[in-house]
Amino acid sequence: MTNFYHIRDLSSNFEDYLKIIGDLEAGKDQVRSKVIAKTMKVKPSSVTNALQVLREQKLITYEPYGPISMTSKGKRFWLIIHQKYKTVKGFLTEILEIDHETADKLACTIEHKISPQVTERILLLKQFLKDENLCGTNAIDRLHDFFSKRTEESEKEIGKEIPRFLLSVLKPGEKATIHKIDGDKAIRQKFLDMGLIRGQEVVVERVAPLGDPIEITVRGYSLSLRKSEAELVIVK
Repeated sequence: MTNFYHIRDLSSNFEDYLKIIGDLEAGKDQVRSKVIAKTMKVKPSSVTNALQVLREQKLITYEPYGPISMTSKGKRFWLIIHQKYKTVKGFLTEILEIDHETADKLACTIEHKISPQVTERILLLKQFLKDENLCGTNAIDRLHDFFSKRTEESEKEIGKEIPRFLLSVLKPGEKATIHKIDGDKAIRQKFLDMGLIRGQEVVVERVAPLGDPIEITVRGYSLSLRKSEAELVIVK
């Protein structure tokens, strides 16, 4: 398990810079200040100031107009920051069923606010819920059903119940929001890995002449589903 207690005296702003540098480096991209400025949507002068601070703390090696790389200390810090982000986002998407776009924004904010102890407990809670020996069988599925039931009850109470239908009946160009995923645990996990989770918007791009397969777009990515799979996705 990642030790979340090692980062000290690094502000959230500089954590963001180090996270971007680490992410770019992990993606095998050559890291330069203009790329960081474009990615973070900040002025080049702001990047230069941040790089100087990170260099002073021996987290990166950097010379003006040259490539930037993390030191071994910087890589350790980046790994902790990256794991905090993944822990929070994974909990939001896999356990709380928050759509990926919202979860990404929240995780980027929350990772700077929560203590190492809270981060560690989130990770342990996620592991607990997924461990059938500790939490019983199908705990995540039962939680999923609980969320769906309570949401439907809330919508009925406020008079805003929205008609629901299968993804398979949508026509090209139509879009909807995922309400629920039917099917067994393996199917739900497959859809989760594809980004098909509750609250996520989906757009139908093409439908084959016989209705199978169905091409959709989710979070900017193109996916292809069998009609039988699309019939397991309830949208609204």
